Amino acid sequence: MNRESALMVAALVVAVAALTTLALSGAVSDPSAPDTGAAIDRAGTASLLEVTIAADEVSGETATLAVDTYLQHEGPAVENVTVVHRTTDTDTNLVVDVTEREVGGLESESEEVVSGTVDVPREGTHRIETIVYTDGTRTESVSHRVSGVDSLTPAYADTGLEFHSYTGALADVPAIEYEVESSTGDRVELAVESYLTNAGDRTADGLELELKARQADSNIVADSATVDLSGVEPGETVSPTTTLEIPGEYAYHLDGILWLDGTIVATDRAGADLRPNATDGGDLDTAEFDENGTSKEFETSEGDAESFDEEDEVEGADHDDGADSADGTAGFGVAVAAVALLATIALARRSTNE
Repeated sequence: MNRESALMVAALVVAVAALTTLALSGAVSDPSAPDTGAAIDRAGTASLLEVTIAADEVSGETATLAVDTYLQHEGPAVENVTVVHRTTDTDTNLVVDVTEREVGGLESESEEVVSGTVDVPREGTHRIETIVYTDGTRTESVSHRVSGVDSLTPAYADTGLEFHSYTGALADVPAIEYEVESSTGDRVELAVESYLTNAGDRTADGLELELKARQADSNIVADSATVDLSGVEPGETVSPTTTLEIPGEYAYHLDGILWLDGTIVATDRAGADLRPNATDGGDLDTAEFDENGTSKEFETSEGDAESFDEEDEVEGADHDDGADSADGTAGFGVAVAAVALLATIALARRSTNE
């Protein structure tokens, strides 16, 4: 065998080996094999349209949130659909609650609302992840951030009666005011009047208004009194008045504390400056205080936490890397096969010409 014949045989061997490797790795597909993409397109899917979150029941330490998941179904009917809600504390990343709702089957081309609940602590900020599974496989997910749960009113403190909030030119006026009723020696009697409005939609009953005169420098309560409040109709404003007897020539905070069944439900503060030459209480700190610490409103926002889509992308990238590695088994590829075939043809022509 001459040198040209030996080279041609070697090139044929390389070409056959390359084509065999590509066929085994899936680069050359069997015409009789089903199209995977077409099979997926024919399968039914359950898509997330939206997720809504609202406050449900609120206690002293926890709140139950109602979570409604809107699913849209496309394609043939699907079975074994499950919706999972997972709640995580954003500060500690600890899971605080997981609930699961079996949806079952979804009919073709339909939309369904899946209602569920999650329990969260009233303190802190939380991430609620809603995940849709079909036959045990996660198909879609969305994440919501929930904050201000501590601003929700517990059921035991639910009342519409609150200290009146002035607007316009009187926006800075407190809902508590006083007049000097009498003065004897170093004692002063103050007539303290408070303004409260029922901002709810039912009659307010069984409440008590406690008023305290607290010395601004020492924080000592000089006198206090309590007024019963009942039968305040929706939209009605009442102005209970009581008398406090206190030492003169001091500056005071007049603290109003509204109680319902042993629970503080509202507070307000005004100043009473009885020092000589004092013209008003403008230099006192009369900012409203809140014994319950409700400083922010309840709110939810979507997509400001790590989403499952990002995790899916990472998993997909790992899978693609593996597929590329399989296509490149033994170092062969489409380019190598093409080069081998061209080399075989060239050697064959050269051998014929000679």
